Amino acid sequence: MKPHQLAASAIAIIIAAPAFAFDTINWNWDADVQSTVVTDAVSSISVAPTGLEQVESEQTSLGAMTALSSSTGIDNALTGLVGFSSDDMVNVETQASALGNSASFDSDVSVAFDASQTFGGADLTLGTGLTGTIADISLPGAILATATTTGVLNGTVDNSATGVANSLTANLVTTSDQDAFLMGNNVQNAIGTVGSTSTVDAVVFADVPGLGTLASPTISSASTAVGNNLGVTIDGIN
Repeated sequence: MKPHQLAASAIAIIIAAPAFAFDTINWNWDADVQSTVVTDAVSSISVAPTGLEQVESEQTSLGAMTALSSSTGIDNALTGLVGFSSDDMVNVETQASALGNSASFDSDVSVAFDASQTFGGADLTLGTGLTGTIADISLPGAILATATTTGVLNGTVDNSATGVANSLTANLVTTSDQDAFLMGNNVQNAIGTVGSTSTVDAVVFADVPGLGTLASPTISSASTAVGNNLGVTIDGIN
């Protein structure tokens, strides 16, 4: 078998050898392409809604928003407990949320909304943090969320930090196909720094059986920082 493999290699080299004869290759390529695309779309909807939720929302938040959450020294000693399992562990939840502007619309009939959200720094020379104005568009605000869990014995940890400048959600769940539509206008403006920090440290499990069978993670640490957020859901019988 070895002589046959060597022969195959030699043939491959011989076939490739003529390629070395081309020292210079010149390409000339001219192309004149003209494309015209015309698209027309017409949509017509005729409905008889059973109701209407109409919302006008204007939100302005100026300055700094800070959220701090901390869990420290959770001692769930199981020493001497006979027949203990993972069900005997404590569940530690630490959450911090810092929000500039937040709005949520929920309806079971058709929706029409007009919303605006503005977050930024406050010019205190023109007023307080509530009555100031974003006179200088470069003046930033600040949002900081910090969640910390430290020193847990025999406990699961769910640690999360969320910072959001502007958030708007609209949820439409209808029972009639005549109400399954939503119309909205949303303007969001965020000027500033948004930060979030999630920290988990020194979590110890001492002879706890069945950790691999838990449905959720034993330790979860998540951080989220968002400038502008818009979420729209429409659900109906169809």
